[in-house]
Order: sequence, then structure tokens, then C-alpha cells
Amino acid sequence: MADYKALKGKVQELANKTWDEGAIKAWFNKLDEEGIPRKTLRRRAIIAHKAEILDRVQRKGEEGEYLSHS
Repeated sequence: MADYKALKGKVQELANKTWDEGAIKAWFNKLDEEGIPRKTLRRRAIIAHKAEILDRVQRKGEEGEYLSHS
């Protein structure tokens, strides 16, 4: 079951966040022009840095949502 109080808090946090719009647009434009960069994935490194990777994915998702409003 969803934790609506936590979700509401996250929505409020994102609504109040100060976004670096220039950096987000630069990242988004580079991604649009060059596509998703290829990386060689190493299982042990991924497992060792799982939390950092998931935080980065979350942040990039939030930034993409902020910019595209989709």
C-alpha cells in the first residue's frame, strides 16, 4: 500500500526545490544530440555503488520531469 504522507512530502519537497535549469537543459540537450552514452557495466562495481547509482537515477528522473513536465 502506498505511503501517501511520504508521497505528499516528496511532492512538496520537489515543488519547493531550487532547480539549476541551465545545467538541466545542457544535460538534456547533450542527451538529445548524442544519445545515451554507452558504458561497460561491471557487476561488482554496480553492486558496490548501488545506492549512489539509484540516487543518481532518481535525481536525473526528477530533473527530466522538471524540464519536460511530462
